[in-house]
Amino acid sequence: MTGRLTAAFVIGLLAGSGAALPLVADETNTAKAPDTFFAGTVTELTSESVTVGRTVRGKAESRTFALTPQTKTEGKLVAKVRVTVRYVADDDGYTATLIVVRGFAAKATKQKK
Repeated sequence: MTGRLTAAFVIGLLAGSGAALPLVADETNTAKAPDTFFAGTVTELTSESVTVGRTVRGKAESRTFALTPQTKTEGKLVAKVRVTVRYVADDDGYTATLIVVRGFAAKATKQKK
């Protein structure tokens, strides 16, 4: 008999405490969009944008990112260098917030004749 009363008491506590908590947290105002990244090789570079290309599972893909005065660059950004781009997507396209240079540009080697 005591076990049944204890079980009923515990179930009552759990049911009562669950009613006070919302089932889904409302984080629409405080939620931050997750960081989005794109890694590849710089295929085109201008003062306003950078285009990065990569091949994933045999499928070539490239994206063009707008560069702003707020875009931070770690390393020397040149063509044919491997980079990782952190960006935000909006109605205007992709805007780079951080570009990290991962490797050196491939140098053309001249063969001696």
